[in-house]
Amino acid sequence: MEEKENRTEKWIDGAANLVETYRDLVTIRIIEKMSNSLSMGILGLVFLLFFLCVLLFLGLGAAWWIGNQLDNMPVGFFIVGGVYVCTLTTLLLMAKKILKPAIRNLVIKKIYDND
Repeated sequence: MEEKENRTEKWIDGAANLVETYRDLVTIRIIEKMSNSLSMGILGLVFLLFFLCVLLFLGLGAAWWIGNQLDNMPVGFFIVGGVYVCTLTTLLLMAKKILKPAIRNLVIKKIYDND
């Protein structure tokens, strides 16, 4: 009888260790996914800031050049501003059908990527 109790205790201890190990594994995976997401978010922000700076200087340069070519500086800036408005409008019109699903799929792929 004592031998059965001893085996039962070993089995219960093994099951408890298994559950605790699984819980630790899930915790580690959650931390890994969160750290990957956070690092990708920070990297994305850095790239976004760099891109905005480049876009700003390219826009200013293009507006200045167009203004010099037309001998009317304000017209050059309005033309470049109009190009930006057209681009923004196009992006906003595409956002719901094209951009949102693409970004959603990318995020889901990154979450479930086991590399």
